Amino acid sequence: MPIIFWAIAHWGFYYYVKTRLDEALIQAAPRADIRYAELETSLSGKISVRGIRIVPVGTDQGISIQVVHVQGPDALAYLMQHIPQLGDGGPPDRINVVVKGVEVDITGKRAGKLDRFTESAGYRKVDGKPRDICEVGSGASFTQLQELGFDKIQGDMKMGYQYFPASKKLYVDLDMDVKGMQKLSLSLTLNNVPALDPQKILGVLLSNLKFEYFYSPAFGEKVVEYCAQKRGVTPDDFRLLMVDDTVRQLEKSGLVLGFGLKHALKSFLNNWGTLLIELSPPRPVGFFELAQLPKDQVAEKLGLQLAVNDALITDLSFRVLEGMSLIRRNNTANRKASKPLPPKIEYVWEYHKVPLGSLSRYLDHRVIIKDRDGVMHKGILSDVSNGRISILKRVSGGKFTAHLVSSNVVSAQARVRVKREKPKSAPQQAVSEKADAGNAQAAAEQGQQAGG
Repeated sequence: MPIIFWAIAHWGFYYYVKTRLDEALIQAAPRADIRYAELETSLSGKISVRGIRIVPVGTDQGISIQVVHVQGPDALAYLMQHIPQLGDGGPPDRINVVVKGVEVDITGKRAGKLDRFTESAGYRKVDGKPRDICEVGSGASFTQLQELGFDKIQGDMKMGYQYFPASKKLYVDLDMDVKGMQKLSLSLTLNNVPALDPQKILGVLLSNLKFEYFYSPAFGEKVVEYCAQKRGVTPDDFRLLMVDDTVRQLEKSGLVLGFGLKHALKSFLNNWGTLLIELSPPRPVGFFELAQLPKDQVAEKLGLQLAVNDALITDLSFRVLEGMSLIRRNNTANRKASKPLPPKIEYVWEYHKVPLGSLSRYLDHRVIIKDRDGVMHKGILSDVSNGRISILKRVSGGKFTAHLVSSNVVSAQARVRVKREKPKSAPQQAVSEKADAGNAQAAAEQGQQAGG
């Protein structure tokens, strides 16, 4: 009897999956012709689809996928969840998807055809220009990849999530590997997740986010040599152009990098390799709260850590400008000003002495605490309670929390956001003065934060 029961469950699961899969292919037919060679299922909840071929409508070229594995709850649990009156029909508490052997053929005239198709389908840059690997923020065209020596694009991907209803925690992972070019890995931990429903995200808290991006140095060198030849400059000059273009784009949006972040950017664009960004807030932070923060407070509240090729960047200082950006001031430098420019307002971070009795107002701020022995403690203020002051400190390879007795503390400084108004001046002079002041401020902040 149990054998018959499990056989029914097995075939029931297979036909349930096949019916849903075929329905999805029919729904996708107006946009793409999707076919597969083989479908396998198991009672453990694993689904494997092999020999997939996707050909978008409007082209005779497509994407081939060797196999897609989907692992969810066991077959019986999944069926029971989706039987009317028995289950809630919602998404399972865990899903893992593995996609292997993705391949796009770009040999011969195929690259040009794919470029024309993607452009006609609207896959362009925001400003309407075609993709150009030599432009900052733009992807590579298929023709350019062919010129760089690729005859096919190959890759793998993994993604999944696991939800724990009792603790309301959600873990999400994503890994992508484009062979010979780049890899990325993303892991995310969320707290206070009431359900797997995007309409119920109010109150969800970010606990940790880790993003790791690898850009192949060999591929990067090919790109630099290729673009330098197109621009008629040396490879070293093109590297400098990449850094300058990136900095200009950031300044155009009102973000001015400090010394440490500029050095990290230059190091990555010169050497390529691995860029690691981790957000580990002292306490989980809500998305609504995050959306209300000024841009220059995000790093402080989220406990931002940044590393380039395993070298931790300790100076994460930057400035946010209000009003006209640096780029626009450069563009107006050649025009005759009809009236004086308005005062320029900027915000900078500075350490200010604060009363010990008010220290709890500066939770999640960087602080410098001096004890009676003259020892300076630098880090992020995480708690002030019960006669104790807790500071989160960064060390090589991680973090730790130092606890100080309040009665043993003699002074405290907190890093606060200060608004400054610069005097009116000619556009070109303003740019020069701001650059000098920015470098000096960044260097000073780097020295102040080296121990934090």
